[in-house]
Amino acid sequence: MVATAVTGVPAAVGTATIGPALKSVLDLVAERFHEDLTVADLADEAGYSPFHFSRLFVAAMRVPPARYLAAVRMDAAKRMLLTGDDAVIDVATAVGFDSLSSFSRRFRTSVGVPPGALRHLADKLADHPARPFQLGDARQATVRITPVLPVALGDKAHLWLGWYPQPAPVGLPRGGVLAEFGDPVDLPLAPGAPWLLGFAVPKGLDVTEQLAPTRPVVAVHHGPITEAGSVRLVFAAAGADSVPLLTALPSLCRKVG
Repeated sequence: MVATAVTGVPAAVGTATIGPALKSVLDLVAERFHEDLTVADLADEAGYSPFHFSRLFVAAMRVPPARYLAAVRMDAAKRMLLTGDDAVIDVATAVGFDSLSSFSRRFRTSVGVPPGALRHLADKLADHPARPFQLGDARQATVRITPVLPVALGDKAHLWLGWYPQPAPVGLPRGGVLAEFGDPVDLPLAPGAPWLLGFAVPKGLDVTEQLAPTRPVVAVHHGPITEAGSVRLVFAAAGADSVPLLTALPSLCRKVG
């Protein structure tokens, strides 16, 4: 599709856009993510067959239920690592993993650094804020992105604009830019990752909020983008039940400190 000058749709998904059955499922995940929950358990909570439930869940949340559950677990692990001093193996157990190696592998794939390195990254960021950087293939055609932030945020924010394989921040981005809010951004396309997602990080936040935002300001373009053009991307506060932003964005650069 050609990217035209259209308004992005905020990526927030909250209780206002899902039915009571799915809301009950999200509440169950929030309360019991550390237990051995399965998709069948979540389907039972919603009152549907696993197949029908999975289709409804993807339509509402943009990711399969198993991936949402995994994202909630990883988000909880990030917060435990950033706010406490528990050993990594204790954090893994607390969020529902029996295997330290499996937890560490999934954490690195989702966040960008091993679990033990997240604390080191936080220490570096406390002394040396992340610098703007760009990832991607400069030979690719570009999309010009004009970000539109909430009035309350003004221009006091860093922006991450990235390409993802699906319309949710699951896994590491294939390309993107961390930039100061200002002029439109020209971002090379990333083949295989056509979904444009954005995150605004207000300046002055503490390190924990930078690396594990509680309610990030987000945006997602309404459809996949595979050709050059221009888009206007509107940001809004994420809903309480949104898919968590897992990637520790400064870890993608390796230029912190």
